[in-house]
Amino acid sequence: MSRNWVRSASRTLALVAASATLGMASLAHQAKADAAMPDAWITTKVKLALITTEDVSATKVNVDTVDGRVTLHGTRDVRNLLQVVKPSAQAEIAVTDAQLKDRVSKALANDAGLANSKIAVSSVNKGVVLLSGTAQTLSDTLRAVEIAARVDGVRRVASEIESPDVIGDAEVWRDGKYDAKAATSSAAQDMWTTSAVKMRLLASSHTPGFDINVDTDGGVVTLFGIVDSQVAKDEAGAEARKVDGVKSVANELQIVAPAKQDAVADNDGAIDDAVSKRLDANQRLKGSSIKVDVKNGIAHLTGSVGTQSDRITALTVTRSTAGVRGLVDDLKITTPSVSSK
Repeated sequence: MSRNWVRSASRTLALVAASATLGMASLAHQAKADAAMPDAWITTKVKLALITTEDVSATKVNVDTVDGRVTLHGTRDVRNLLQVVKPSAQAEIAVTDAQLKDRVSKALANDAGLANSKIAVSSVNKGVVLLSGTAQTLSDTLRAVEIAARVDGVRRVASEIESPDVIGDAEVWRDGKYDAKAATSSAAQDMWTTSAVKMRLLASSHTPGFDINVDTDGGVVTLFGIVDSQVAKDEAGAEARKVDGVKSVANELQIVAPAKQDAVADNDGAIDDAVSKRLDANQRLKGSSIKVDVKNGIAHLTGSVGTQSDRITALTVTRSTAGVRGLVDDLKITTPSVSSK
């Protein structure tokens, strides 16, 4: 089943404002140009762009990226923000902005996940909050913007926060069990949870992991996309709930019966060849050494990749190849050595 690079899933994003529509088109073009970057990076940048773009209300929009393709899911609200204000009320508006600055500042200060970053409210003008400072990670920047956007009274958030323009391995994945203590101080916990859920879905032979999108907000996992049966939908929800630290699962997957197609006999050799070619062609995986062995539609990956993001990319590419029914992940992470000068 072919998919548009940017699509809406179970509910339609009604981008009725012309400026919002143009903004989304520009955003899609930019994300497509950055398709060689890790999926988690693209998702983070899209979320940041949505939240900080004027006339686009993104607090109820889920975003997921799979192999460079962005999927948006949720609802759009159109708000009329025009107000008639008497001259005598101007001072009241100024006080309101001052109160907003105080509220947002307190919300940022109270978030343990931002303890290692130095982010502050630079100004507030008629409900538009400008954040500045430095963030330790890109996910810290997203977290700060999301926190500010959720404060009552905030119309929009603009960001001048300086942060690394990369996604570190620790933000995407960490080995071992979920650490509740670490989670309270990690700005990347939701990103980690999303990756862990995706890994379970990709490995499962009962769910079409490449047609299921995942987004996490405060430990609440939203599944959206398309499956072919109620059984697959239920299995996906069950797999997501098995991930340590998941508070709840909003299963919004749509059930769409597959189109009638000519039966094609499974051919492990052909599938093996197709997976290998797709892995070799992926820009993210240049320099990786991956071996593929397919038996009965189950792809076994061995070898090495440079980062955890590359590992997830390899699994995603493999699982989304026609004929692959499941996979076994035995990839190793190799950290490039740094030569001293």
